[in-house]
Amino acid sequence: MFKSKTGTILMEKMSWIADILIFSILWFIFSIPIVSVGAATSAMYRSIQSRIQNGDGEIWGVFWRTFKSSLPQATVSWLIYLLLALIFGLNQVLLTSNLAMSWLNHFSQVFLLVLLIAIAPVLIMVFAYTSRFEDQLKTVWKNTSLLALAYFKDTLYILFVLAVSVSIVYLVPILVVFIPAYAISKICPRLETIFNRYTDEDLLEKTNSNATL
Repeated sequence: MFKSKTGTILMEKMSWIADILIFSILWFIFSIPIVSVGAATSAMYRSIQSRIQNGDGEIWGVFWRTFKSSLPQATVSWLIYLLLALIFGLNQVLLTSNLAMSWLNHFSQVFLLVLLIAIAPVLIMVFAYTSRFEDQLKTVWKNTSLLALAYFKDTLYILFVLAVSVSIVYLVPILVVFIPAYAISKICPRLETIFNRYTDEDLLEKTNSNATL
């Protein structure tokens, strides 16, 4: 029996949507403790990258292995960002309640907002990096920061995808079981194009060269 090309493409798309749903549900479950959001995001990125590269294949095994291996670095990175977000939120409450109306508090609030926005795409690159490479945390942040500057258009694209994704989930919370993995699936090809230009050994050297140019 012959299968139509249209039918095959449709089945492939349905399979991809089903996998995206699974990735997002896994991410959501593993993110419930809050502190594990970073490791869950690294695991989701690696699973999606593997799915894109290899087609249908192992899902749970890749997710679980990456979650365990990236847990220390991704967790520390996430907690640093979360701390900044909590400080921003607390300061906003104080400002809204008229409990801290000094110019310094207003300035710090603007500074924290800009910092949170600027770090967000770099943080995604950190999660992706820890799922793909093994380096010390300081090296991870140094390399991803340099990559974010060297490939600034891609950094802006990541920020755009994050902003749209957060807005959609905010408006329709139930989509949290689909949007996270869908967003990463849009970011993944761009980051892989960047990562594939480097190897573990010469990543820092080449990144420094690109950032200098």
